[in-house]
Parts: sequence; C-alpha cells; structure tokens
Amino acid sequence: MNTVDTKRIFTIALTFSEEVEKRLTTLGEDHQQYKKYNIVPHVTLVYPFVPVFSLFKVKEQLERVAKRTVEFNIILNGIEYFEGEHNVAYAAIENKRAVKKLHADIIESLDGLIKEWYTDGKYNLENFIPHVTIINNIPSRILPDVKKRFSRRKLRYENKIAGFSLFAELSGDWQISRVFNFSGDKLGRMSLSNEKGISPAERGEGLLE
Repeated sequence: MNTVDTKRIFTIALTFSEEVEKRLTTLGEDHQQYKKYNIVPHVTLVYPFVPVFSLFKVKEQLERVAKRTVEFNIILNGIEYFEGEHNVAYAAIENKRAVKKLHADIIESLDGLIKEWYTDGKYNLENFIPHVTIINNIPSRILPDVKKRFSRRKLRYENKIAGFSLFAELSGDWQISRVFNFSGDKLGRMSLSNEKGISPAERGEGLLE
C-alpha cells in the first residue's frame, strides 16, 4: 500500500476547451470570495476521495473505462441553481446521457477501491446531476441579486469531450494529475480504414494520443 496516495485527496472530472473554460470562469469572477478551493470549470464525475489501497489500482480501472468510452459532445445550456445550505449557480447540461453513463461506469469500476472524502456516495448514480459550477456557497442574502444578474445572460456552449481527468488536491488547489483519453472507437475506425486501404489520418479522422 502506498500510504502517500491513501492520504492525498483526488477527484475525477471532465474539463473543457480553453475558450469555454475562460468564458465560464469569467461568469463567476465577481464572486471569487466565496470559493473555498481553486479548480478550473469542470463536470465532477467522482466527488473527492482517497484510495483505499493505492492510486495504482484506481488508475488501472480508469484506464479500462477510458479504453471503452467513445468521445461525445456536451451542450451547456442556461444557468440553474441548487438552493439550500450551499447555494450554487451552475451551467446546466442539456444532453446528460453520455455523462451519466460515464459516471456510472467509473463509480462501479472503482467500487471498493475508493472512499469518498465527505459525500459518502450520496450524489452518485440515480442521485447524480451533472453540472458545471459557476459560483458556489452563495450567501442567501445575495442569491436574488445573482439570479437577476444571470437572467440577463445567455449561456450556450458545445464542447467535444475526448477524455476525463484525475485531479489531486494540494493546499486548496486542484491540479490535473493525469488525463485519460477515450479510445472506445479507435479499433473500429482503424479496421474500417485498413479495409479500404486508407489510413485514419488520410481520412481526416485523427486518433487521440
């Protein structure tokens, strides 16, 4: 067992292109004081956790998930809210099916290998709502003003998702530790190209590295 890995906190998430990331970050710039940690705009797939045995076993399973997952597009459409103890403004995902399927695959693959740090699985599987946080921990007294401000903003972005990232936490900052690129359709595309005597590159389909 790697005791260093089992003491560190990790999370798994989808990230966006630089352009979409910049636009989402700009939306929440006026309320940075409420953030408790720093991380790029993302869709959480697995909430913060520690490995039960070792990070190596976790990565092995994540590699297997990535190899059977096909690229997909995410459409962000509109701003919605979670209201309660921790008020959150978030970019809503219009087409959730692929994200939910990926979340379920990862959660089931990591069963027994991770221990969630504070959520204890309560947002997983049927309770999982994929979203992109814009502002979190919004004080209730200013929530109406936030809603009024965002009601004037139109948000709609489409972004290709080609993999997911493992993040590691260090003193409140979350940094990407490793990216797992999807390759679920590589073999099929390579086979089709070879049958026709044309390489994937020549067909303009480029494979992920």
